[in-house]
Amino acid sequence: MLIPNKKNFLLLLCTALLLQLLAVFSVCLAAEPKVVRVGWYESAWHRTDSFGRRSGYGYEYQQRIAAYTGWKYEYVEGSWSQLYEKLLAGEIDLLSDVSYTEERAEKLLFSSHAMGAEDYHIFISPSNTKIRPDDYSTMNGKTVAVNKNSIQEKLFRAWAEANDVHPRIVQVTENVSKLLEKLFDGTFDMLVTLDTYGNMANVLPVVKIGSAESFFGINKNRPDLKKEADGAMGRILDSNRNFNQELTQKFNKANALNSFLSVEERDWLSENKVIRIGYQNHLLPFCAAEEPSQKLTGALKDFLEFAEHAPKNAKLKFQTRAFDDTQAALAALSRGEIDCVFPASLSPYDAEQANVLVTDPLIQTEIYVAVRADNRLEITSQRPVKVAISKGDPGYGTFLKDNFPKWRIVQYDSIVAAFEAVAHGEADCTLVRNYRVNRVNDNLRLNRLLLFTTDRTSDMSFAIRKDDISLYSIFNKIIHLVRDTSLNSSLISYGYEENKVTFSDYLRDNLIYVILAISAIFTLFIWMQFRNMRARADARERERIIAQTEHDDLTGLYHWNYFLLYVNQIYSTNVNRPMDAVIMNIERFRSVNSLHGRAFGDRVLSEIGSQIEEFVKATGGIASRSEADHFNVYCPQRDDWQKQLETFQRRISSLFPNASIHLRMGVKHSQKKMQPIAQFDCARIASKKLRGNYATQAVIYDDTMAQNEDRDQRLLNDLSHALENNEFKVFYQPKYDIQGWRPQLKSAEALVRWRHPELGMLPPNVFVPLFERTGRITELDVYVWNETARQIAEWSKIHGMTLPVSVNLSRADMFDPHLVATLDSIVERHGIKTADLKLEVTESAYTNNPEQMMKIIGELRNRGYRIEMDDFGSGYSSLNMLSSIPIDVLKMDIAFIRNIERSEKDFHLVKLVVDIARSLKLSVVAEGVETEGQLNLLRKVGCNIVQGYYFSRPLPADDFERLIIGKA
Repeated sequence: MLIPNKKNFLLLLCTALLLQLLAVFSVCLAAEPKVVRVGWYESAWHRTDSFGRRSGYGYEYQQRIAAYTGWKYEYVEGSWSQLYEKLLAGEIDLLSDVSYTEERAEKLLFSSHAMGAEDYHIFISPSNTKIRPDDYSTMNGKTVAVNKNSIQEKLFRAWAEANDVHPRIVQVTENVSKLLEKLFDGTFDMLVTLDTYGNMANVLPVVKIGSAESFFGINKNRPDLKKEADGAMGRILDSNRNFNQELTQKFNKANALNSFLSVEERDWLSENKVIRIGYQNHLLPFCAAEEPSQKLTGALKDFLEFAEHAPKNAKLKFQTRAFDDTQAALAALSRGEIDCVFPASLSPYDAEQANVLVTDPLIQTEIYVAVRADNRLEITSQRPVKVAISKGDPGYGTFLKDNFPKWRIVQYDSIVAAFEAVAHGEADCTLVRNYRVNRVNDNLRLNRLLLFTTDRTSDMSFAIRKDDISLYSIFNKIIHLVRDTSLNSSLISYGYEENKVTFSDYLRDNLIYVILAISAIFTLFIWMQFRNMRARADARERERIIAQTEHDDLTGLYHWNYFLLYVNQIYSTNVNRPMDAVIMNIERFRSVNSLHGRAFGDRVLSEIGSQIEEFVKATGGIASRSEADHFNVYCPQRDDWQKQLETFQRRISSLFPNASIHLRMGVKHSQKKMQPIAQFDCARIASKKLRGNYATQAVIYDDTMAQNEDRDQRLLNDLSHALENNEFKVFYQPKYDIQGWRPQLKSAEALVRWRHPELGMLPPNVFVPLFERTGRITELDVYVWNETARQIAEWSKIHGMTLPVSVNLSRADMFDPHLVATLDSIVERHGIKTADLKLEVTESAYTNNPEQMMKIIGELRNRGYRIEMDDFGSGYSSLNMLSSIPIDVLKMDIAFIRNIERSEKDFHLVKLVVDIARSLKLSVVAEGVETEGQLNLLRKVGCNIVQGYYFSRPLPADDFERLIIGKA
């Protein structure tokens, strides 16, 4: 009897161990990241070094996406054409550098955001002398290789047809390195590929045939990957809107086209043999005539040695000549004695007056001011300052006119005389370029002068006669080929000067020791004082350097990382001290920049930064600017944030009266055991709640907002279930034609409500902004379009009349590549006309990628849909912008209508909008009409259609049907 019991016990033990192993295995499986099969093709986009390490534009972009999505990549290698076929067949999931075409959009998915842009050129072997860039007919009958199923094939065929070129096209699928080998061995005569591929080999560019944006291509059956990729790319571009440009600068900066001179440029070299350069003497580390040989030395010498062999199809020869100053060199240039001058630091206006062209800068230098120690606090840009500069250098004059127009120039024969003038009080300061500091260190020491940065830079370029366009082009190409690191190395090398000790220096130094020997105690005291002064000066210099690193150049506020460091120090010093975390933003700052320009936007940011700096100084807080228009404040707790925000708003509105600038603020009071970073996260959530509100309002993050956050997450979780169970209900608000003897029902607008099984009937302002922020609004919009089309068809069948209904298109809908197909399928499914389903697009959508918006709306109108611009007047568009927008109806925002009974100014503004719309043959709809007085005034100015509570609230379908019966 013991044996069976023992067997049972062992069986139970094994079963328990097996269950534990299965549990551990399931946890491991759950933690496995999503594996994405991605195509890898060796190119300028994807590179593998000798150690097997991957890099490149596409690789780094993919890694950044994986940081947000958690993907794990499985690389599948091949040529681009081979990988494209694998993508269509489902053998890989993701492929970079795919240009968008309508044909491809039917076979695969595209990322919503472009990953970059690329230019396509025709390349030939350097040994090919038969094909000429100035005679396209030399391409006739020649073989040209293009990637199969690629955008360059389509672009080349279009270019060839437009230029009457008839080559023999060969479709290829090999990788670029093999194609370049075949180009060199003569398998084919020409290769069409990216300009960045031209950097990989010694090939000659012939002509650019076109350009296109590139996207990530995603297998048609993987919409889950598209959704995750779109979300990740959106977050990448939100955090750094220059991400694509920075990757281009990092990986594809070198341009193969710059390595080759054009026919005209080579003709210039053949005609002139040598390029004669005049330069300013005694200007190391930039340029100088070396003693006693009088040969050129300095960074200019190193640049010219590089430039001699920089072009791949020509060799340059230079002849240099030293001048005492730049002015003398420019005079020689005008007489034709030389071909160009270095350095030239001229503004475009000064260059025009001098009748010269100024190249792109070869060197950019920071400008310091040298001042007396007792005068350093008086040097500002706000009062007249007397500046000593040496004669013959127009560069400093241009710099001062551009940056410090109130400063007055006093010219001296040399830089030494200028230093002495400052030391003797004849001038307030003199200017020094940062790379020359070591060269003038003795002058600074002897004259007891200190250096301070101006926070400004000056460009050093070549000046060329206006008629020498070819030479101008040659220099611009070579300047962009030189490496910044090489140039900086030259400047540092020539900037160092080893000073020889003269007899007078030796005597002066030993005289101090004699004095010290006579009076040791007195000397010791003097030495200690000198050491302390030097330490204080070094400390001040270190503080200045640290301050420049820690602070934002534009506003003077802290950068985010340093700000957070100091905030944590304040918090850890006294964790019980009540402190507020505040986030302040500018509503739609991107649109402000688009309409008024970046310089205007920078002025706005600078002014807000000044106000915040004054505030934190008065309250004992600190502040920072992160990203473009995000301001952060950490200060002792207060209850008057709304009042403070209104103070900021009044100041901004008074300084910029012609711009619509609205501030919003989120605040989180201190909470026990809550770290500052968590406080700022809460404040950021509070600020985002006001996005699109246009109200000057400060929102305090509290328990209610935390509950709303939980509610929002619940609504996101419930969305799919709600769509499946028809919990969303479409309401209809009637629109009336008021120009007849009595108002006539003409159409309606579809508005959505959510009948939640537990939360009850939810208005759209509870869930629509949430779905827009999280990228799920398109799911709801398609549901509303479909339900509206079904209702239109049903009413038409029952009542024998069709009443058009307007539906809303969000910004996300407008950039959905399947938008037109989705709308067409809905219209066809329910048997209605495209004109029956009117499309409302908010005004603000037109400021985001307006060219793409125009294209999409034009396509919709061509298919018969009527386009209505919704909420006109709520955003940043202008009246004269209407003439270029393809719309049929203009819907004035309720803000236009609200005060027309009491404000003559508002009434005339409405009349102006109606008149302009009528001249553009646009119908006008006024929304938000609530009183008879508003109705009569709108009828008076000629407004066609109105909607609002004066006639009816939005109604359920059954109630709205009674209005149709009454109309019938």
